[in-house]
Amino acid sequence: MPEFETSDGTMLWYEEQGPGDAPPVVLLHGFTSSHRMWHAQRAELEGRYRFVVPDLRGHGLSGAPEDLGTYSIERYAADARELLDHLEIGICALIGCSFGGMIALQFAVTWPERLACLVVSDASPAYEHVSYDERFREREEAIRANEAFAAERGMAGLGKRLAANVHDPFLADGIRRRYAAMALPGYLGAAKTRRERPDVTSLLRERLTMPVLLCDGDADPVFSALDVMARELPEARVAIFEGAAHGLPSQRPEAFTVVLREFLEDVEAGAGVTGRRVIAM
Repeated sequence: MPEFETSDGTMLWYEEQGPGDAPPVVLLHGFTSSHRMWHAQRAELEGRYRFVVPDLRGHGLSGAPEDLGTYSIERYAADARELLDHLEIGICALIGCSFGGMIALQFAVTWPERLACLVVSDASPAYEHVSYDERFREREEAIRANEAFAAERGMAGLGKRLAANVHDPFLADGIRRRYAAMALPGYLGAAKTRRERPDVTSLLRERLTMPVLLCDGDADPVFSALDVMARELPEARVAIFEGAAHGLPSQRPEAFTVVLREFLEDVEAGAGVTGRRVIAM
């Protein structure tokens, strides 16, 4: 089981897949998820890229420091950079979904020279923005309520609460297991990080000079953040998935993988990436 110790002593678990001389692609998962969320993309693109897929601190098989002060968006981005250094990867394609997309944005504005390209899905450049709509704010309020509930009742209690409104017994059981397996400090630390991260919106145009792909589903409560980023990145490729909710790599795995593969191939070929596209159901 590959593990890596960060400069602050946290153990990060990660997987590598693919030829060592293939273009490196780093995949950052979402809040409360793990490396498993990228299964469909890795299976479809197997052999074409050198995938590096970590469990973020506080998630999956990685360590979850009890000190909540060790959690910040800068620290999460540094974890990714230190892992790249450990693996002797100078430049990579960085792909992040949701919370992983927030980390990817922080990485990109801090170390743009380390990225051949950037893919951000289901994410936002700031916790608050005047252009966010009510759906975005209602989702954040619900996450804050879950955070308070978990602090009082624990992760198993939160899992039961979230599963109570899921009618499919298989999915409900999966939610209970997923939350019960997550350490409380990891959950609270990541939730705190989401709220306290700096607004990088004003840095996007200046710092993100690499090819960028922005993706989201129009049924995602986070969707209004896509337009915020697209206005700052007029040269980016924008993919909108009709009817898709939050978490495109899992919600629409086949369609998302097609868009991702086309983008990566265009970057490798030196082709232009600018454009806006709607992907129908």
